[in-house]
Amino acid sequence: MTRVAKISRLAFSFIILILSFELSAQKSIQAFQLESPPIIDGIFESKIWEKADSATHFIQMEPQPGNPESEKTIAYFGFDDENIYAVFKCFQSTPVIAKNQSRDALSKNDDIVTLILDTYNDNRSGYGFFINPLGTQIDMKINDDGRNIDLNWDTEWECESGIFDQGWCAEFKIPFNSLKYKKGIETWGINFGRIIRSNFETNYWSGTLSDDFRISQGGTLNGLKTPGSKMQLSIFPYLSIFKTSGEKINADIGGDVRWQISPNASLNGTINPDFSTVEADQQQINLTRYELRYPEKRLFFQEGNDMYNTRIKTFYSRRIQDIDFGERLNGKIGKTQFNILNVKTPNLSAENPTTFFTAARAKFDFLKSSTLGFTLVDKNWEDGFTRSLSLDYVMNLGKMWKFTGQFVGSAPGNFWSHSAWFMRFARESNIFHYHVRYTEIGENFRENVDQTGFITDDDRREIDSDVTYRFWLKNNTFEYIDLQSNNNVFWSLEGIRRSWHFTDAINFYFRNKLNFEYAYNNEYKLFEEEFYNHKHTFSLGYNTDEWSHAAVSFTSGKNFDRDFTLIKGSARVKLIQNLSLTYSANLLNFNPDPDNSSTLINVVTANYNFTKDLWLKVFAQNSTKNNNNYFYGMFAWRFKPPFGALYLIYSHDEFRDVAGFSKSDNLFLKLTYPISILN
Repeated sequence: MTRVAKISRLAFSFIILILSFELSAQKSIQAFQLESPPIIDGIFESKIWEKADSATHFIQMEPQPGNPESEKTIAYFGFDDENIYAVFKCFQSTPVIAKNQSRDALSKNDDIVTLILDTYNDNRSGYGFFINPLGTQIDMKINDDGRNIDLNWDTEWECESGIFDQGWCAEFKIPFNSLKYKKGIETWGINFGRIIRSNFETNYWSGTLSDDFRISQGGTLNGLKTPGSKMQLSIFPYLSIFKTSGEKINADIGGDVRWQISPNASLNGTINPDFSTVEADQQQINLTRYELRYPEKRLFFQEGNDMYNTRIKTFYSRRIQDIDFGERLNGKIGKTQFNILNVKTPNLSAENPTTFFTAARAKFDFLKSSTLGFTLVDKNWEDGFTRSLSLDYVMNLGKMWKFTGQFVGSAPGNFWSHSAWFMRFARESNIFHYHVRYTEIGENFRENVDQTGFITDDDRREIDSDVTYRFWLKNNTFEYIDLQSNNNVFWSLEGIRRSWHFTDAINFYFRNKLNFEYAYNNEYKLFEEEFYNHKHTFSLGYNTDEWSHAAVSFTSGKNFDRDFTLIKGSARVKLIQNLSLTYSANLLNFNPDPDNSSTLINVVTANYNFTKDLWLKVFAQNSTKNNNNYFYGMFAWRFKPPFGALYLIYSHDEFRDVAGFSKSDNLFLKLTYPISILN
């Protein structure tokens, strides 16, 4: 045998060994058909689960990837004709940590268990359900193999937690009709996860995961029997009554209709939807000249909105204000995931005439966990239109390598000056991340696409790169050290340098729960003239990786030819078991300050949870820049979570602008009651 043949045979054997290891690393669990459903009360019922298959021997993702869990975890999965069930029994020798009582506040600052379901068994998309020891719910949609998550997504499900002598227990009950899935298959993707806060530990049953929520690296669930194809029709009517100072009492009605055509597709419609959100946007300090982006809080846009989270964002639902009616179709057929939305807005003014918005998105699966996407967005009114067509791809090249890109063309106008594209190559995990990206945006791209999307700037050829790394030391002094470097430079399409910035930071997290961070930023901006900005930031925190924490930071530097200092402080505590208090302050001073941009912003939030679905929230915000004082109080009862709810809200707003001093008091009552017609 020649030397080349020997090397080839050795290489082939090595590849087979690696593939065998990868295949053997994927765990499987048998779904258990329950004769009688468990009572969802946070108490483990051993007789119900004694014949069920179990998920054990969890593996650390961090801080010591590949090592066994430090505390024993046992999970079970079952189903009946209408629901799926899961239960975790978490043994724990250290004190159980649980503070969060706000739904969908995802973080690793409590003890948590999670159930991840790949209901299409496509290695790309799925659902995540989380519970902490207080029974607080978190649910989310997962796309792009864990790299794109949507916490705004909500669905109906039940859970309870309970603490026992040796740890704690969590129980899940999720109706089949709360999920979209591929009918006729008995195998789903599945993973079970657990966070042990006191050990800084993240564990998964099927691992070792390279990062959180990696669908393709999970296990398999076998023997599941899903319900047959059965149409469901639900309506979500609302009634709102509101009173503003100086005006008469007003009332409004409307609602949404959801037609579950099949387990994998649904059609939603809305008439006169209530876009009055029950929470206000918190003011932010903005040291740039670009618009700030805020999350979508309105129910109608939430399902499927995550599909539009491309880097060049051609659809930003907050561009759409009030609407008369709308409809949305979303789901997945075969290897194609889709979302189509169309709405009509009323004639509000000459600047805001009657307009039709249409957004359509399709993603096609290829390779093991990669996707190819198309997006069409159209805004049409009597005297004109804007339109964009986007092509994007996400290629997962193994466990850590990723290649992504996007091209967008828009109309009207010259094609190349109204188009944009980028390419990005990255290697990333929960420990490290680095990427290089090239972007090119036409000089007139923003005037079209920003009317329906979120485009802060155009006319640029851009190169950016990020590098981050976490060193888990776990010694007598440090828990970990974080390093990061973010760099960006771009030119106009004519070759004029318009911007560069370099940001480097290091964060030390000590064993005594103190952490210290230093960050330095240096940047150049070309607007009406050249600006050289820089800043130094020093931060000190205590217990910042947990829910209850305190932190303070000091920043000084130069911002657009002005010296500035920024002092930030924040703290969050549980005063008693059900009462939490959060405070933040931002003191910004410019020198010189000809336009009175210096400001002090104070924000106080208090929450009292009678139960996880009955609470009182008080929010107060003050800004000295425009003498703005805002107070907001909400009493909320989620009697049929998450959609059936009653809200009673009072707000007071006063501010001063160029027109003078304004003040208003508002009282708002909102009732939403879901009704199932066909089930």
